[in-house]
Amino acid sequence: MKERIKSEVKIFGINFFLVSAVFTTAVIVLSATTGELLDFYPVSFEVAFPFFAAIAAGEWGKTGADSNFDIIAAQSSSLFKWVLLRYLTAFAISSLAAGLGMAGASVMRYEMPLWELIVIYLPPAFFLSSLCALSGLLCRQEHIASLISGVIWLVILLTRSLLRFPGLEYIYLFIRFAKAPDNVWLWNKGLVTLAGLFLWGVIYRKCKRMG
Repeated sequence: MKERIKSEVKIFGINFFLVSAVFTTAVIVLSATTGELLDFYPVSFEVAFPFFAAIAAGEWGKTGADSNFDIIAAQSSSLFKWVLLRYLTAFAISSLAAGLGMAGASVMRYEMPLWELIVIYLPPAFFLSSLCALSGLLCRQEHIASLISGVIWLVILLTRSLLRFPGLEYIYLFIRFAKAPDNVWLWNKGLVTLAGLFLWGVIYRKCKRMG
C-alpha cells in the first residue's frame, strides 16, 4: 500500500505541492491582513479550501481522463480501489494544506476553535471532491470534472438567498458562511457528509460495471 501511495504522489508531480503551498501561504497572509469586517474563517475554510480540494481531485486525482485508464480498468483487480486510492491521496494532501492553513490562521487571528474549523471544512470538501471524482469517472475529457464541480460551487454561492425557504438550511453546502442559526449547522454537516457517501456508492457501482 505504501508503495502504491508513493507512486500516486509521484504521478501528481511537484506542481501540485507548489500550488498547495502557495494557496496555503496566501490564506495565512490574508488572515493577518484582512479586516475584521470579513468572516474570514468560513470564507477560507468552508468555501475556498473545499473548492481547492475539489480541483485537486479533478486535476491531479483524475481517473477517467488518465491516459492509462483503459489499461488499468482491464487489468486492475479492483478498479474501485484504484479510484479510491487516487482520490484519497489527492484529498489527504489538500486537506493537509487546509490544516496547515487553519493552524497558521489561528496564530494570526482567532475566530473559532480548531475543531470547529475542521468540522466546517471536511463535509463540503468531501462532497465537492467526491462529486469531482464521480464526474472524472464518467467524463473522459480532461478538466470537465473540475468544471462541473466549479459551476456547482459557484451556483451554490449565488443562491444563498434561497435559505429563506424552510428546510434548505439543512442541505446548503456553506451553512456557516450563510450565517444560519447555530442549532442547524451540525445537522447540516452530517447530511452533507451522507450526500458525499452516497456519491461514493454511485462510484462503487460504476466501477463494478466498468471493471
